[in-house]
Amino acid sequence: MKKNQNPYNPYLPKENGSTSFENGSTSFPASIDPPSNAPDPVPSFASLPLQFDSNRSSLSMRFARLSTSENQQVRQPIITDPHNQDQYLLTSDIGSFSHGSGAVFKALYTEHRPDSEITAHSRWVTLKIIDMNDNESESRDLWRQGKTGLMDTPYGKIIGSRKIFSVVTNIFSDNDELLCVVLPYMSEGSLRYILSTRPQKKLSEEFIFVVLKQVLIGLRDEIHVEFNPKVHKTLNAGDIFVHFDDATQEISIKLAYEVSAYDSETQNQGNNRYAPFMNPKNIFRWGAAPEVYERENEGRSGPKSDIWLFGITALELVYGDLPVRNRVDFNYIVDEIRKKKKLPNSLKKMMIKRDGRFKKVMRNVVNRKKRVFSGEFEEIVLACLRENPVNRPSADQLLNAPFFTDANDRFKQYVLNGRN
Repeated sequence: MKKNQNPYNPYLPKENGSTSFENGSTSFPASIDPPSNAPDPVPSFASLPLQFDSNRSSLSMRFARLSTSENQQVRQPIITDPHNQDQYLLTSDIGSFSHGSGAVFKALYTEHRPDSEITAHSRWVTLKIIDMNDNESESRDLWRQGKTGLMDTPYGKIIGSRKIFSVVTNIFSDNDELLCVVLPYMSEGSLRYILSTRPQKKLSEEFIFVVLKQVLIGLRDEIHVEFNPKVHKTLNAGDIFVHFDDATQEISIKLAYEVSAYDSETQNQGNNRYAPFMNPKNIFRWGAAPEVYERENEGRSGPKSDIWLFGITALELVYGDLPVRNRVDFNYIVDEIRKKKKLPNSLKKMMIKRDGRFKKVMRNVVNRKKRVFSGEFEEIVLACLRENPVNRPSADQLLNAPFFTDANDRFKQYVLNGRN
């Protein structure tokens, strides 16, 4: 039975049932090479490994059921762009967005070339998908972000969209109306996901400046631009993504922004392990700058509120999970850092001293070996956490600080050491 038409559906014109939006062309940038293990042309679904996680969105659950279907005609999760017949073969469930309403897949893309003698090459992409009938408001937001947001560029530091299109398909269920956003594939996932796979759940200072430098370049060159400044608003470790190119052996760090943001952690990896503390996935809300904290102040956000979140992100990376149960705990940590003009060796140990109720829960961290932070790193964090946004530095000023030097090779080795 056909689903009812979405009452708000600018994505599906009556004349052809679909629309498409691209980066000014009908193909991806030529500089993006196909993965070394990607067959050409697109293989059958049965020849590719199927991976999924049961804690994903409803689309992910329907995708997972395809693997157990006895009907081979149904087991072909290929989405075809009705605008140009390009194909996207879904191979792995790698994330979610909009509080689980949408699913994110690793997909094998093949450009449709009916009149060309050149064989179409396959390449990996990330495909964000949401059911427009079930998620009208979220679909509207995603469409707006895709049309007004940043486009993906080969050498940019911000993950932009390559294409957005709608399609009616029977892959998941009958007559699904799906909105799809094509993004570059980031092989290692978000930095928060990477840290969740490490025993210490945090990043050493020698690697932090490699990451933060790339984030600042993205903010300076693509978001906080003078002629048309934008605001990121959600900057945190979950928005920093890492990709390793098997062909060139190069590693790249990029910042997700609006349409390209998604959660690459599963529920098991994320929500459960943070109790009893605040979930860092929402750190951009409970850890927001003073001038924008609380919903009524959201309209006051600007580049300097992003710089505050940049400083909080630095704390998250160097300490791991922040041991705060509410905004009062958060403010206490910030105030102590400002008052002492240095970072404590352990935030958890500092909270133990303040609140005896933490002793039983955190006894194992009291005798932990002390961490030593450089003065240059502490200066960066302190500058970002200044109360008055006018007194906080810009992204360009931070990049000129002595803390930021090149250690890309050492960070690459850190990421690769955790690969299976």
